[in-house]
Amino acid sequence: MGDVGRFYDDLAPLYHLVYEDWEASVVRQGGALASLIAERWGAGARVVLDGSLGIGTQALGLLGRGFQVIASDLSHGAVQRARREAMARGLRLPAVVADFRALAARAECADVVLIADNALPHLQTEADIMTALRECLRCTRPGGGCLITLRDYGIPPPAGTVERRPYGERSWKGRRYDVRQVWTWHGARYDLAFEIAPLDGDAPERATVLTTSYLAIAVAQVVTLMRQAGFDDVERIDGRFFQPIVAGTRPREP
Repeated sequence: MGDVGRFYDDLAPLYHLVYEDWEASVVRQGGALASLIAERWGAGARVVLDGSLGIGTQALGLLGRGFQVIASDLSHGAVQRARREAMARGLRLPAVVADFRALAARAECADVVLIADNALPHLQTEADIMTALRECLRCTRPGGGCLITLRDYGIPPPAGTVERRPYGERSWKGRRYDVRQVWTWHGARYDLAFEIAPLDGDAPERATVLTTSYLAIAVAQVVTLMRQAGFDDVERIDGRFFQPIVAGTRPREP
């Protein structure tokens, strides 16, 4: 997943432009996840392992609500920015660089393991996804849980189809940018180009174009794989987050 790591290294300084108001999204997503965790695993579930940290969108929101968060991400650049964002807020965020197929954490270390923002489909195969889900199970305490958030993919369009998905205009440091994704389909996979173009005529910088790829795996298939990985009470949850959530619980020891 080296190419994926480099993609997020390059995107890390700009990733907040995905959101119209990143700070508000941090608060909103933290609140949504905190509420769901309390409902499913109780008020005592306060230790979260965020295995797809990114620049900290979910971790910072949970930290702000009093959770203890330990974190990792494939991207060194993303981890560095997340650490800086936490320090700027006076929050403690232990974070390391790691692939979520081999989480840098001890067994049963967390009440909840989180893989958010459609990170899981960066993996190339269902076998890789199963490896990652078994790592999530390993790091979850018995009776604790796992939350995976995913895009809701439909049937892939014909190979060669190009889809443009605009975020719209964003403002940052007094300048305006047009932000969008462009998807080029290749069967069940697609290449994603993340495009950030300056809109001001006197802008000194050129457009930024970063590329990566995804497996358009169905949410229902991730539900099946989580069950096969060893989680119980696995279900899809809609309407609680900006993406569908797949939640499962590690069985307690007999």
